[in-house]
Amino acid sequence: MTTPEIDELVARLAPGYDDRAAEPASPGARALLAAITAEPRAAARPRRRRYGRYAAGLVAATAVAAGAVVALDAGGPGPVRGYANAAVDIRRTDDTYRVHVKDVYADQRQFREAFARLGLDVTLSIVPVSPGRERKIIRLGGASRTGADGTPGSIQIATVLDCPPGRGTACPLTVELSGEAVRWQATEIVIGRTARPGEVYRDQHPAAGDNPPSLRLTGRTVAQALARLRARHMTAAYLIGEFKKDGSGNYYSPPADWRPEGGRHVAGAWMRSSDSVTLLVAPRQGDPGPDPSRPAPF
Repeated sequence: MTTPEIDELVARLAPGYDDRAAEPASPGARALLAAITAEPRAAARPRRRRYGRYAAGLVAATAVAAGAVVALDAGGPGPVRGYANAAVDIRRTDDTYRVHVKDVYADQRQFREAFARLGLDVTLSIVPVSPGRERKIIRLGGASRTGADGTPGSIQIATVLDCPPGRGTACPLTVELSGEAVRWQATEIVIGRTARPGEVYRDQHPAAGDNPPSLRLTGRTVAQALARLRARHMTAAYLIGEFKKDGSGNYYSPPADWRPEGGRHVAGAWMRSSDSVTLLVAPRQGDPGPDPSRPAPF
């Protein structure tokens, strides 16, 4: 018997009942009442409350926090004044943007996303570099644009490079951007980080001679240089180019599988990674052209 049917039957049997419990007069009625009271009571339907809308908002906020993405609008209506994700935290104070890099090994797209959320056209790259150049600005550039009044704008960049003792590679990296052009000029910032073992350095600067001098490979034949590298358990990569005494010159990356003849001479050598060296050889007729899939280093 369903609950609605029971309610209707009880109403017909005792229409005059009030809040005071009375004994049924007949044995049949008493038996029916016993059967009714033995039925389990249906769970009370929860009452709808006004705070349901706020609870939904709380769930949404919790989901955002779990994804480590936070957007702040400290000034009410208007531009967002702060944004953070798993890789970076950016806060705006007047015309200064303080960029706190939380993970220098993060996906570079997360940096781009954070700047875009604040309406900035900034590309921040954190790249592996040779020892001693960590946390340094490796490259700074951007599109040449002018303001609404036709005058060129400027951007100032200050980096907080000092780490508290004992922090090592876990020390946060902080960059401050300011200047009248920071909000409308496209900007590219490349900063160095510690390279993993075998990771190619992105701060290579091809030139004549050895860098560091302890390599002692310049002037040797390619075969001699390779023998010395094998003894050190190191490998080699190649560039084709030449430099003058004043430091001017040019170079390019040949196809990755190209190897110069062993009798050609090394014009320059520098560390490519923790376990490899780049060898520069002077161009010769018959050499391959530049490989478009292998851009030359900075």
